[in-house]
Amino acid sequence: MTRIGFTSTFALFLFVVLATNALYFWLSIDPAHVSVSLDESGPIETVQLVYLAGGALLFFAAAATLSGAERMFCIAMAMLGLVFFFRELEVDKVGPITTYLESKSHRIHEALVVAAVAIGYMVFRWSLVGSVMRFVFSKSAWPFYVASILLLAGAIFDILHGSVSNQIKEEIFECLSYLALLFIAGAICYQQPSAAIRSKSANFLMVVVTVSLFVGACWLTELAYR
Repeated sequence: MTRIGFTSTFALFLFVVLATNALYFWLSIDPAHVSVSLDESGPIETVQLVYLAGGALLFFAAAATLSGAERMFCIAMAMLGLVFFFRELEVDKVGPITTYLESKSHRIHEALVVAAVAIGYMVFRWSLVGSVMRFVFSKSAWPFYVASILLLAGAIFDILHGSVSNQIKEEIFECLSYLALLFIAGAICYQQPSAAIRSKSANFLMVVVTVSLFVGACWLTELAYR
């Protein structure tokens, strides 16, 4: 899997983005109204859905530009992003679609789709599994370990769900994990020859998109508070 790699510049960029995101939410959450802030349909949950949806779409886009083991890996990550998206999604049952999304049938169908994709790859592309596993357990996959550690930290604070502080930390760590996956997917797309021309204009566009994404997330947060 030579077409997926991450540089030290990306590491610095990811650290700055995650730190900024964490600081923003830590300072913007009002402990006095924490039940509203951390509600499943609250501001942080809304931003998490944006990050997950964006990450899944970018992983699918990356899969379209790749082949072989790289494509298999990106499809798996996109499917994982969708699973997390529907796990985080909470909607009111106001019609047949929303009722279905909140039903056990949806969870069963979701599991069947994931299983079908996984079994299909195992049967018809078994030769690629070794390459994927070697990448997963290599140093090159370090950004995915960062996202995993952040998600694990969120799960730990979920277990310690007693205090308001732990609730806030749980949601922030989950948000950081999903944001990390979003930028990882974006970086993979950016690396591919068909994704963008290597020029100052392309680099500038990447910065503009990054800033716009964060501003949009902040706007959604403020909108949800109103």
